[in-house]
Amino acid sequence: MTATETEVVWPQLEGFWNLDKMHAPRPITPLSYDVIVNTLTEGFTKAQAEYDCPIMVSYQEVNHYFYVAFHPLPDEAEIADRMTRYHSSLAERVPTVGSRWENVWKPALIEKNYKLKTAEYDDFSNADLVAKLEEFTDYMRHMWWIHGHINFVLLSSAAFCDMYDAVVQQTDPTEAYQALQGWHTRSVDASRGLWTLSRVAKHSPVLNELFANNDPKAVNAKLDETEEGLAFRKQLDEYLQEYGWRSDAVYDLADIPWREDPSIPLSSIASFINLDEKDDPEVLYQRGVKLREKLMAKARGMMADDPDKLAQFNELYEAAKYSFPITEDHAFYIDQLGVGVFRRFVTAVGRRLIADGVFDDVEDAHMLYKAELIDALKNGGDRRGVIAERRASMTVAAAADAPGYLGAPPPPADVPDPFMDALVVRLLGVTPPDENPDPLVVKGVAGSPGQYTGTARVVRSLSEAGDLEDGEIMVCEMTLPPWTPMFSIAGAVVSDVGGVLSHCAIVAREFDIPAVVGSVFGTTAIKTGQTITVDGTRGLVYLDGREL
Repeated sequence: MTATETEVVWPQLEGFWNLDKMHAPRPITPLSYDVIVNTLTEGFTKAQAEYDCPIMVSYQEVNHYFYVAFHPLPDEAEIADRMTRYHSSLAERVPTVGSRWENVWKPALIEKNYKLKTAEYDDFSNADLVAKLEEFTDYMRHMWWIHGHINFVLLSSAAFCDMYDAVVQQTDPTEAYQALQGWHTRSVDASRGLWTLSRVAKHSPVLNELFANNDPKAVNAKLDETEEGLAFRKQLDEYLQEYGWRSDAVYDLADIPWREDPSIPLSSIASFINLDEKDDPEVLYQRGVKLREKLMAKARGMMADDPDKLAQFNELYEAAKYSFPITEDHAFYIDQLGVGVFRRFVTAVGRRLIADGVFDDVEDAHMLYKAELIDALKNGGDRRGVIAERRASMTVAAAADAPGYLGAPPPPADVPDPFMDALVVRLLGVTPPDENPDPLVVKGVAGSPGQYTGTARVVRSLSEAGDLEDGEIMVCEMTLPPWTPMFSIAGAVVSDVGGVLSHCAIVAREFDIPAVVGSVFGTTAIKTGQTITVDGTRGLVYLDGREL
């Protein structure tokens, strides 16, 4: 179901389908629906079955947008059977997810995906390319199966934070989650790398002038004009080979990663040049470590006279401590690198089909569904017409205001499902609408504590985020790990989607800046240049910029 050349019609659907704005805020290309989105729903559903979860995952492609549903299995007898084991399966298997990630899944992903960074496909026959496409599709399904297991670590976070709240009884609703921060992640490494490059540029008069007087794309073009620029490019290329397999969002092979267009990391470097040493990601990371240690010492001290409760607390913490590193690192190795190496293969397929006269641009491969791509490899044929039609349809869809959901929301469950609570409420930030909204207040979820008044800048992509100035409030649809450098620049953050366990909330706490997540309407209610006040402790954004 796709957009026409002139209008976008949103259908009435049976069931309840959410727009996955956190991971895919823009239309997705046809090939990615078959080899990324479809394999994701299959991998997640397979993993959930291993916990006897009665929930499966389905998707709808509506006007090129990704709508997802976590819904009960269609077989009521199967649901009843699983429910006899569900809670015991959760109790047995969820606490092991973190250690399985560290000791089994992550090492295997590193070994395979790092080899795929440099694999060569130009000598493959067309038949070999078809076979490799099937192999990549199966491997993508396997990676999403791992991701499906990782989703359950959210329950460990929730269980720990609930006990922390019960023990400490703090007034800050994010304090328990702060007690889980301050762990090494690949996002920390990526930010450190950009900071190191920014210090090289800052202390070089030639590079400093280059960054000051040119936009990022021009900087990239001019680096080869001087010896210092060439030396800097070598360092940049090394950085991109490690961290450049990322783009704004995930799920779409057509998204251009940093390694192909380094304007986004160059923009971050340009912004970092003007920051003080107190904004060094390593300084911020160490501050997070100290805060975590302080909060944990406080909580444990309050249970010093109750060894049984303290033992339970420590047991929950051992399972939960993996949750935030996994949130960042699974995205690095699966959502970004895993998708990135797949994109690299599809680019090779695109080159082959150009040579075969099928189309004219390597990016055209993304506009065909998997079966069509295979048919083109096997039988050739001019596909320019259908590709042009789909590009036009996607352009129309991209300009549309996609509804947040389609269909009728289901009634609340008689017995809340702990997995759905962790996923829907704490990760995605889905909450009931405000029945008595205040026109001067945007209500969301308390993501990171504190209050901040400043100038808003609405950004819907990392490219737009490059315009963010030091101390401005970043108002965005969502953030994922590639957005992390922006938190060094922002004074506060407001996001349309996300809960207290979302990437946006986690990183805002790491950087000690206020954040309101799950605002739903933040990017439409707030305008660039507007003075607003963000209350990250209460989850409120005041559009009149009032002092608190």
